Amino acid sequence: MAFAMSFFEPLLDLLLPSACAECSLPPTVYCRNCLSRHEAHLVERSYFVSGQLAVAKKLPGLALSVLDDSVSRAMTAFKEKNQFAVARSMVDALLPDESLWPVDLVVAAPSARANFKKRGFVPAELIAERVAKRWDLPHLRSALTLVRRVEDQASLTVEQRQQNLVEAMRANPRVAGKRVLLVDDIVTTGSTIAEVARAVAAAAAEPVAFVVLAETLRRHAPSPHPAGFQVGPMASPKID
Repeated sequence: MAFAMSFFEPLLDLLLPSACAECSLPPTVYCRNCLSRHEAHLVERSYFVSGQLAVAKKLPGLALSVLDDSVSRAMTAFKEKNQFAVARSMVDALLPDESLWPVDLVVAAPSARANFKKRGFVPAELIAERVAKRWDLPHLRSALTLVRRVEDQASLTVEQRQQNLVEAMRANPRVAGKRVLLVDDIVTTGSTIAEVARAVAAAAAEPVAFVVLAETLRRHAPSPHPAGFQVGPMASPKID
């Protein structure tokens, strides 16, 4: 399904009205002025390895923007109105030219069945495909599957988000032995990324880092940025 959706993306872009998803001005889906106010920045979340829940592992990541009202409108256009060019534009404009981490494979976070049924596509898969193309990496489609019913994370509290996804995913055995880059649309508490990382690790692979279109800043939380790093899309350091 993700392949089919990506195949028809250019046609959909032609058929749908072209106006900026943030400022609503024509003629492009994401204008240069709006894109220019965003800056990719390093973030960090934690995950637990199955059977080692007492020890949290840190996972570095890259967010292409901060989720404010304008970016939220853009995310809605992408996820709910099939404006796939929103994700492509953000990745093309804000992702560094080269991977910041040594990785072998790109995988995407899965969508809950209800969300997939409503949208007909998995947003993270389309983002992952674009990231993989930009960084010249293989993209394993449908690498993660949900093994039980989960609720939509957007409507849950922090505690509910964490419980909602515990042991909820399984990774394709083909990830085994690979250094894996995880991709999602938005990171808030990090519960989804944490579960993807756990599932990848449980499949004998190494979750190396993650990329998201936007980060929701958490109130009253320590800075998620690793010490010593302050980067933008063109000044990102190579991390070995």
